[in-house]
Amino acid sequence: MSLTREVKVFLDPERYRRLEEEAGRRGSSVGALIRQAVNKEIVKGEETKERKLEAAKRLVSAEEEIPGWKEIEMLIAQGHLNER
Repeated sequence: MSLTREVKVFLDPERYRRLEEEAGRRGSSVGALIRQAVNKEIVKGEETKERKLEAAKRLVSAEEEIPGWKEIEMLIAQGHLNER
């Protein structure tokens, strides 16, 4: 991956100090730590979006077994009794 784009970010002194400390602990630069955080956040967002899409597909395709009304009533009653 070539690093060809520059981003300017303004941080308060305390956050920047914490970034420097963490980068030092990890033996990396502040820039590398920021790139790592950005990559992690983007991947997390993509994984969440994929999981939601898969769940929606399962619901629409009715791959999930849906119990009959009698079974639903029984489960509700059991849940109500377990709350006591």
